[in-house]
Amino acid sequence: MMIIYRGIEILFENGYIRTNGLNKMIEKEFHISLNKRLHNEYLELISYLINYVIDAKQLIKPDQTISYHSWLVKCCVLSELYYEIWEVQSNGEGFGEGADYAIKVVQEQKQECQEYGATAIFPIFNQMIVISKGVYEGLAVDAVRYPSPEHMSGWWLTTELYDNNVESLMTVHYHHLAFIRPELIKYLALPFGYRFNTTGKEQDIWFDENAIK
Repeated sequence: MMIIYRGIEILFENGYIRTNGLNKMIEKEFHISLNKRLHNEYLELISYLINYVIDAKQLIKPDQTISYHSWLVKCCVLSELYYEIWEVQSNGEGFGEGADYAIKVVQEQKQECQEYGATAIFPIFNQMIVISKGVYEGLAVDAVRYPSPEHMSGWWLTTELYDNNVESLMTVHYHHLAFIRPELIKYLALPFGYRFNTTGKEQDIWFDENAIK
């Protein structure tokens, strides 16, 4: 199967999806192994990468990382012709071949937003999140997202251990939270003004207009 996107051929063949035509811009093509995700989800990722190349107008370097919305992928040299796409592993222990987890993260975040009629605002991999004691330890979380400067995701997550002393809060990278509390990731593209509360398998999600004033 072949699809044309922004003048670039996208081909599904032999367990891979790849581009044809990007080599004129970045000297190589993209190559992604197909595993358990839907074909249209791989197509969405490779289209995102094509947009990145065309719009950024920058030469891709070996081992360069690219943010795929709220996850991170890397361009690994497969051959003289191809960059193979690898992803940060879910436990944070380096990169692994493929992009299934990156796709899972993005799709679940999009679905959560769609369920509430919200437009996703994806946190960036290296943005910061404010947390209290107990978040890393797995306790139930009360969360709210405030409009914030670019380096901040806007999310504040607290637990029953929070003593209302802001000086006891910690500012951590989004990806550290994602590695330690992966079950929370799907909520983190909800836009500014949203709140969520998790208790075991139950959760409440709502929009709080006061959070954006």
